[in-house]
Amino acid sequence: MGITIHFKGKLNSPGLTTPFLEEVEDIAKSMEWNYTVFQESNDEKPAPKGLFIQPHPNSEFLQFMIDKKGHLRNAVMLEYFEENKDSTYYNSIKTQFAPIEIHIAIIKLLKYLKQKYISNLEVWDEGVYWQTGDAKILYEKFDFLNNKLNEFESILNSIEFEKNDTAQSVVDKIEQVLKRRWKKK
Repeated sequence: MGITIHFKGKLNSPGLTTPFLEEVEDIAKSMEWNYTVFQESNDEKPAPKGLFIQPHPNSEFLQFMIDKKGHLRNAVMLEYFEENKDSTYYNSIKTQFAPIEIHIAIIKLLKYLKQKYISNLEVWDEGVYWQTGDAKILYEKFDFLNNKLNEFESILNSIEFEKNDTAQSVVDKIEQVLKRRWKKK
C-alpha cells in the first residue's frame, strides 16, 4: 500500500544514453540525492547501464537503467532482459513514506526527461500529480493513505496475541477484528 509512480519509455535515440545518464547524475548531485552508477556488464547476459537514485531514505530507489536500444528497463528484472519480457520495461518508485516534495520533484524530473530525452515516456502517478499538477490533490491522497495506515496500525495494536499463537491463529485474530471493524462502518 502506498503512493507509487510507474513509468516506461525509450530514449529518443540510443545515442542519447551517455548524455542522459550524465545529466541525470548531475541532477541527483544537485538535489543531494544518493545514487549509484552502473556500467554495462561484459558477462554472458549483458546488463544495461544506468543509475539508481535514492531521493529520500524513506522512498524506494528511482532507477534509470538503459539497454542497448535505449529502453528504460527494470533492474529488478535483470534476469529476464534477454527474453524481452514486457514486464522488464515497467519501472516504479514508491514515495508514500517520503515527504510530498520528493514525489513532486520526481514528477518534475520525469516531465523534464520526457521533454528532452524520452518523448514517448508514459507515467502512471497514483498521486495524480503527473496528470493534474495539483499539489492539493496529492496532499489529500497522502493524508488519506497515512490515516488509513495509522488506523490499521491502531487496530493491530489492539489485538492481544499470546506467546503460543500460531501463524494461523494470528491471521484468524486479525481477520476477526477487521471484520468487526468494517461491519461498524
